[in-house]
Amino acid sequence: MTGSSLQEKIDKLQNTVHALLHKSHSMECVYIDDIARLNKEIHEQINDLYPCHGTTAEQEAALCLSLLMGYSVSVYANSEDEVKKRAVLRRSQEIMKKRLPSPLKIQLHTIYDKLLS
Repeated sequence: MTGSSLQEKIDKLQNTVHALLHKSHSMECVYIDDIARLNKEIHEQINDLYPCHGTTAEQEAALCLSLLMGYSVSVYANSEDEVKKRAVLRRSQEIMKKRLPSPLKIQLHTIYDKLLS
């Protein structure tokens, strides 16, 4: 997978997570079908991205961030997903030791801490 197509998939997962969070936090009517569709999309995108690795430390951090964001909102949690989430948490721990742009490092550290608590 090329770096740009990987980045597109990372961005797409983050956007889908944001769409789900926006729908669930908005004051508008929320249809369960929309929530179910977004959750299914998130789960599929997580499974597509899970075996991937970033070509740079920054892209690896963005990948881990998007995967952890997906795991934090997914309702499809099962034992296999829990194992994958723990693996991404370990990857995140390693990548946070490297020099990263501050906003990205802060975001990754925040979700990392949230999922460990």
